[in-house]
Amino acid sequence: MAVAAGGLAGKPGYGAATAVWGVGTVVLAVPALIARGLLLPGRPRLSDRSVVGALALWGTLAVVTAWAVAGAVLEAGVAYEPPRLDEARVAGTWSDGRGGTLTFGSDGRATAHRVEVHAFTGDVEPVVRRCTGAGTWWYRSGDEPWSQSVHVAVEGCALESWGVYGSPEHPKIFVYAGDPDVADVYVLRKEDGR
Repeated sequence: MAVAAGGLAGKPGYGAATAVWGVGTVVLAVPALIARGLLLPGRPRLSDRSVVGALALWGTLAVVTAWAVAGAVLEAGVAYEPPRLDEARVAGTWSDGRGGTLTFGSDGRATAHRVEVHAFTGDVEPVVRRCTGAGTWWYRSGDEPWSQSVHVAVEGCALESWGVYGSPEHPKIFVYAGDPDVADVYVLRKEDGR
């Protein structure tokens, strides 16, 4: 089910959907055959033709059912959504836990202290430097929780806009660190937790 939910969330093409179906069939079939042999030792051995037919039928049914359930769950809104923030909830100090902090003043001023700035140069590891300085910030609410962002402008620092995730009790902001295809993130947590 998790594979199906991940596939639906990523909106795969036909090739990816076929690959997920194939992998799902094998992943579900192998344990089923092993369990059949262990739980039903007195049963007669199945012919190759009947095994292939059963795998095709029940494997396809299982994968289609998993995709349908995952799609219904995602469509119903049961899936994760980041907490909704506003200017008052953003204001305060956010920390990376390693000495880097961003402080957002209620007056729109921002102070960065040793905040990591990641630049992807095409090498395996991104270039990381620490940013310290003063500037401004603003919050954009967006149309939905996933589109909200916190923008920071600090002189001498090329800071990206920060996305929001975490929980309502423990919000976090993040930027992608390095290669966007890898989806590594640099995370700051609100120091007071609210």
